[in-house]
Amino acid sequence: MKLHTKLYLFFAGIVILPLVVVTIVSSVVLGRSGKQMYEARMQSGLAAATAIISGQQQALAGDLKASLPKVDTGALLSGGAARDSVLESLRKQIGAESMTLKDPSGKLVARAGAAGGSNEPAGEEPLLTASVRLGGEGPFTVTALRRFDPTALNSVFSSEDVQWAFVSLDRVVGGSLAPGTVFSGAPADLSGSAAFDARMGDSDVLAAAVQLPGNVADRPLEVVAAVPGAAAGAAASQVLEAGLGLMVLTLGLAAALGFFLARNITGPLRQVTAAAAAGSRGKLDQTVDIKSKDEIGSLAVSFNQMQVKLKDQIQALEESRSQMLLALSYAGEILGSTTDRTRLIHTTAEAARLATGARGVWAQLFGSNRPPGHGAIFAGVPEAFFQEEEIRLAEGFARRAVGSEGSLEPERFTPGTIAAAFPMVHDRAALGCVVAVFEHGRSPEEGQLRILSSLATQAASALENVNFWELQQLLAITDPLTNLSNFRFLKTSLRREIKQSCRYDRPLSVAILDLDDFKAVNDTYGHQAGDELLKAVAAVLSERVRGADMVARYGGEEFAVVLPETSRPAALLVAEHLRRGVEDIWLPGFPGVHVTASIGLATFPGDAQDDEELIGKADEALYRAKGAGKNRSVAFSG
Repeated sequence: MKLHTKLYLFFAGIVILPLVVVTIVSSVVLGRSGKQMYEARMQSGLAAATAIISGQQQALAGDLKASLPKVDTGALLSGGAARDSVLESLRKQIGAESMTLKDPSGKLVARAGAAGGSNEPAGEEPLLTASVRLGGEGPFTVTALRRFDPTALNSVFSSEDVQWAFVSLDRVVGGSLAPGTVFSGAPADLSGSAAFDARMGDSDVLAAAVQLPGNVADRPLEVVAAVPGAAAGAAASQVLEAGLGLMVLTLGLAAALGFFLARNITGPLRQVTAAAAAGSRGKLDQTVDIKSKDEIGSLAVSFNQMQVKLKDQIQALEESRSQMLLALSYAGEILGSTTDRTRLIHTTAEAARLATGARGVWAQLFGSNRPPGHGAIFAGVPEAFFQEEEIRLAEGFARRAVGSEGSLEPERFTPGTIAAAFPMVHDRAALGCVVAVFEHGRSPEEGQLRILSSLATQAASALENVNFWELQQLLAITDPLTNLSNFRFLKTSLRREIKQSCRYDRPLSVAILDLDDFKAVNDTYGHQAGDELLKAVAAVLSERVRGADMVARYGGEEFAVVLPETSRPAALLVAEHLRRGVEDIWLPGFPGVHVTASIGLATFPGDAQDDEELIGKADEALYRAKGAGKNRSVAFSG
C-alpha cells in the first residue's frame, strides 16, 4: 500500500473521527453555554473601557501637572481674589468642570467652576478626578474634575445587544442605560472575571462589572456591561445550529484536505517538520530547502525567515537580560551606599556603564547637596576616558539636563561619540546627574535609556537617604535618660510651631516645670532614686498631654511642654493636670520619695513674639511660682 493511501486512511482514523466527536461535543457544550459568547464580549469591553477611563484620568493628571508650572503658584497660596483668579484660569486651561484647592488638613479653601463631587444628582454622569500637591511647608492640594468623554466607550460597546453604564450605589449614573435605573444582584467582590445574573430595573440581565480605583472618579464607581437575559438564551440556540452546520462542512473539508495532504505534501511536510524539530532543540541554523512556488514553498521561505529572526531576537533578549540583571544588581548596591556619597556616585557610574555597554559614564553630585566642607563629588568610568575636555563637556551636559527639567536625548558629545544625560531627581529637586557616552555607530536603544533613567532615579533615592541619615546623626534629638526630646529639638520644634501659629492665627503656650527640692531627693535617697524619679515624671507628662503636644527635658530637673493651639486659660488647666500627676507619683523601689512641681506658663503671641522670648517669659513665671510657695502653676503676666 502506497504511503499517500496509508496517510489518507490514517488521517481518516485519527483526524476525521475525533473531529466528528469533538464537533458534536463542542456544539452541545456551546449550545448549553451560549451566554459565554456574551461573557467574553463583555469582559473584553470592560478591559478596554478600564484602559480608556484610566487613559482619560491620566490625561487629566498630565494636563494638571503640565499647567501648574505655568501659573502663579504664589498667588494660589496667598488667598483672596488672586487665588480665585488663578484657580479659574487653571481650570479653563485644562478644560476642567471644576477645580478645588485644599489646605494640608483637607479643608476646602477655594473652588472654581461647578460644585461637582459626590453632591451631584444621582443620575448625573461622574467626573474624572486628579490631584497634585503644591510644594512648600504643609503642601496644599489642587484637585481637577473633568467630564468623562463617553464616545470611546460607546464605540467599544457597539454591539446592539450589549449595553454599558456607570453605576454608583446600585444606580445608573451614565452610559447607554437610563440614568437612575436600579442595578442589583452584583457580587460583593468584583475582582473575578465571571459574568453573573442581575436585575437592571425591571429586567433580568447577564452582566459583568469592574470596580474603578477610588482615585479615578469623584465617587465610588463601577463600569457595568449587560445584555438582556432573553438575548443570551437565543444565542445558545444559534450557537448550537451553527455548530451542527459547521460539523457537516468540516467533515467534507477534512476529507478533501486529507486526500490532498496524502498526495501532494508528504515530502515537503517531512522537511518542514524535521527543521521545526531541530529548531525546538535550539538548532536555529537549520533551514528548509523547498523551491516550489506554492503555499508549501511560501511556508518554507517564511519558516527560514522566522528562524533567522528568532535567532536574532533570542540573542537580543539574552543581551537585554544580562543588562537588566546587572542594572538590578547595581541598583541594590546603590541603595546600600547610604553613608558614603563618593562611593555611591562611583557605583552609579560603574553600574550605568556595565548595564548599557556605554563607552564611558560621568556621574556628579551638585554642590547644593554636598555637606559643608566637602569638595566636588564626581566619578568618570573608565577614568582614562574622561580627560579635561571630556569632563568639561560632561559637566555642560549635566547642567543642561537639569535646566531642561528632564533627560537629554542622545546628541553629539565628541567626534565619533554621542551622549545622553539623566538628572538624579528626588521630589522635583535635582541632586546630581548621570551622563552616558556611546560610540556614534552604536546609538543607545530604548531599553538602555530606560535602564539609565532607572539607575539615576535609584541613585537619587539613595542620595536622599544619605541626607536623611546625616541629618539624624547631626540632630541627636533624644535625651538618653528620659527618652524625651532634648533641648535642641525643643528649640527647633518651638520655632516651627510658632510659624504655624502665625500662619493660622492660633495661640501657642509653653509650660516649664521644675521639680521642687529635687536636690533633697538625690541627697537623701541617692542619684539612682533621682534618675528613677525623672523617668517617672517624663512618663506622667507624656501620658497627660495630647498627641499634638510635645514634652522635652529642658535640663536637670526641668521639663518643657509645648501646647499648640492652646490659650492661656486652657494651658493653666493642662498645667494643673500635669502638676497633680507629678504630685501623685509613687516609686515602688523608693516608697519614701515624694515630690511636687512648680510650673510657669507663657502664651504666644500675647506674652512674646519669638521662641526665645516665649521661653524666657515662661521661665520668669516659673520663678514667680517658686517664690509664691512652690507646688503651683503660674501664668506670666506683664
